[in-house]
Amino acid sequence: MTLKIFGSRIRQVYRALFVTVACASFAHSAEIDFTRHLAQYGVSNESSTVYEDTFTGTSGKARLIVTTTGQITVIEVNLNGVEVIASGDIGSTSAIEVQTQLIEDNVLQVTIQGTPDSSARLRIKQSADVELQVYSRVHFNTNVSNFSTSREFYGNLGFETLTGFPDTNTLAMARAIGIETPTSYDGSKGDAAGGYLLHGELIGVGGFSGGLIDLIEFSIPRNEEPPYAALNHLGMARAAMHTTNLDADYAYMQTLGVEFLSAPVDRSDGTRFAIFMDPDGTYYELIEVEGEDEPDELETSHIVSLGHVNVNVSDFARSAAWYQMLGYQVLEKLAPTDSADVANALGFKDGYEIDGAVLQHPGDESTLELVQWIRPYNPESAYAVPVNHFGIHRMAFATSDIEADVAVLKAQGVEFVSEITPCCSGPDSWGSIVAFYDPDGTIVELVEQPGFNQLIRFTRWLKNFFS
Repeated sequence: MTLKIFGSRIRQVYRALFVTVACASFAHSAEIDFTRHLAQYGVSNESSTVYEDTFTGTSGKARLIVTTTGQITVIEVNLNGVEVIASGDIGSTSAIEVQTQLIEDNVLQVTIQGTPDSSARLRIKQSADVELQVYSRVHFNTNVSNFSTSREFYGNLGFETLTGFPDTNTLAMARAIGIETPTSYDGSKGDAAGGYLLHGELIGVGGFSGGLIDLIEFSIPRNEEPPYAALNHLGMARAAMHTTNLDADYAYMQTLGVEFLSAPVDRSDGTRFAIFMDPDGTYYELIEVEGEDEPDELETSHIVSLGHVNVNVSDFARSAAWYQMLGYQVLEKLAPTDSADVANALGFKDGYEIDGAVLQHPGDESTLELVQWIRPYNPESAYAVPVNHFGIHRMAFATSDIEADVAVLKAQGVEFVSEITPCCSGPDSWGSIVAFYDPDGTIVELVEQPGFNQLIRFTRWLKNFFS
């Protein structure tokens, strides 16, 4: 066989593989045990206190779970006009579970009485079958104060520009990321006056298959607030990078003036890591992974890919079920605590306690780390819209059918920032985006851009095929 024929055959195989991967169905269906409502109802004095809440569900069976602390003398629960728990049902027990029924829009009334500082925690759970077309994580976004400075910083770590995108856009695109229009933008840089003005790039290490950071400096609107000050803040407090030589990278990055919380340490499971900050103070976790031996001294780092995105949550069970909608399954639980050295490496001198796990998507094997911080706990809310806050402000997932997925998510009570919007070059765009909130207000995005999404899937497939 001549080289010309051989090359032609290879191209035919690659084209066939591309079509196979690009056209494969990534729909996933699962029965998910959702937490439809979760709230703590406190007693401030010995008289009865009445609370009223509304929440979304689907028509069908559900379970009401009540746990109490202190001495509760009266608790009555009325759901959609029906008495679910009557005074005296709990008695001397501190927990009770009862069957109930939900509708789409539910009204809950709770009457509680007891000794001061007593409380009752109500969780309403309901199972539902959900099918989405989400097949991969596209990127997570990091907003910076000075693009040139930050681009040089990430470049020194080995990140390359994979693609750019428009600095300006339509008013609809501005509203899609939570920007109230009109803004002060005068239109002199292009596109519509009253929209946003920014500069950004998608950067990665190891090509598209190594993961992407959506690196952006917003000029209009501008938000000068610093990133989260600690790793236990609700929202996306850090993201991971994988290196094949942590000690060498720690030494190299110190020569660049990179700030670390501590020298590298070992977790009880053997994972070796160190936490560092980018020029704006956004946290990253450098994790050592197995890889080919390379010289200790390189012109750049030994970072080979991006790892998990950390999402801090107020209730692990609720959020784990919610992200299961997007296809993420619990891969392994995290240790609830660790050594003093590990605590210090995370910035906590007095130790810590968590409930968390690593979740993985079967489509691209991307991972999330969901963590509920029990101690120390920080109740401050995740970054709000617009999505221009310094730090990791949003995370995007690829779908092959954004309209169908939005309909499913809305049926499950998910709150959206806007309607589906053409992205990213006006009404003639060949893709769409939509942003919405997880249970704690962390901003998540769905992206449907057929050509780009297929490229990501194909390059990841090739990486796995040749590894």
